[in-house]
Amino acid sequence: MSRVWISRAEALKRLEVKPQTLYAYVSRQRIAAKSDPAHPRKSLYALDDIERLSRRAPGRVPMRAGPMGPAPVYDALPPGLTGGTVTRGEAAIDTEISITVEGHHYYRGRDSISLAATENFETVAALLWQSRNPNPFGPLKPRPDVNFPGGPRTRVLSMLSRRLEEEAMTEIQPERDLGNEAASLLNEMVDAVTNGGPRLFFHQRLARAWKVYDNKDTDLLRRALVLSADTSLDEATLAVRVSAATMGPLAIPLIAGFGTMTSPKLGGRISRAESYVTQVRRTGNPLALAKSLLERGLELPGFERDYSPSEPLRAKALIEAAPQMGEDLKTVLRVGEDLTGQPAGMSLALALVGRHLDLPREAPVTLYGIGRSAGWLAHAIEQMQAGSSPRARLRYIGPHPQIVG
Repeated sequence: MSRVWISRAEALKRLEVKPQTLYAYVSRQRIAAKSDPAHPRKSLYALDDIERLSRRAPGRVPMRAGPMGPAPVYDALPPGLTGGTVTRGEAAIDTEISITVEGHHYYRGRDSISLAATENFETVAALLWQSRNPNPFGPLKPRPDVNFPGGPRTRVLSMLSRRLEEEAMTEIQPERDLGNEAASLLNEMVDAVTNGGPRLFFHQRLARAWKVYDNKDTDLLRRALVLSADTSLDEATLAVRVSAATMGPLAIPLIAGFGTMTSPKLGGRISRAESYVTQVRRTGNPLALAKSLLERGLELPGFERDYSPSEPLRAKALIEAAPQMGEDLKTVLRVGEDLTGQPAGMSLALALVGRHLDLPREAPVTLYGIGRSAGWLAHAIEQMQAGSSPRARLRYIGPHPQIVG
């Protein structure tokens, strides 16, 4: 029997959720989606998947009368605070690091957007790691040998490979100070990108290397680092947690995270958004370029359907922190929102900031990778402290084996 497909509006009505939640269901493959043949820029959603989730009623809780009006009654934490129901093909990993609620992403219970408005990246990293030392970066001294050849990605991977060689272990070391080890790695990563220099805050060191001199522009780099520090579970974070379970040096999970991030599905999105923005500025016609991409069945860079639920608000916060951004760049944003009917994600926000500040090529994805490294190290530390491995089981569905007697 062929599947029945319904519109976005009908799907939202049946599920009683916000658009961000619907996009999250699609990205996690809990709801099948396809382009609407009559309107290629719109999507249709599988009715059977919608009904299955509706029967589970995620997010719906009984109500009772209270002094301030009807109040929800929870037997346990509501699904919005637990990650929801685990379905076939999913594995649950317990974490205290972060959660997305109503589009806001929280680091250890603190709103990432609020943190980006006031805190330095180093402070947020220490918060994520729950470091014993409130300032694990303070005692660190610069290494003289941080000049690696190649672009930023090559230099970071070279630096991590060297650390892995220097810290190779044959026995588990349970008394390691993981917070100090994480701080040392992140500090050396920034040095590898910037080729060393004065001991400033990370965003200031990046600004110095990228020739960003205005204080307002330098502050944009700080905000971008904080807003990029963590997101919902993706392939890179899963790779980090699996490799951290081996209990080796923290360089191992950081290599896993950074390497996975450079793939087309993750960091590649930022590179595509950067190329798209550059092409728009070259042609001077964002509407024509965007329409040509959509007519060819391609997603508009920065407006992918399966970004994480917290991306729209984080991207908006970063873009709004740059009110002096050129009108041509703002037009890229408006055209994309009008044609796709959805807000921009972090990939476009980082690309727009990169062009606004005239950063060198690969700077936006490098900025994102450094930011994510704080969160990856937090996940690695949490996994090591748990003392167990993420549990997953391969279920064989191939042909029946021919048993040899």
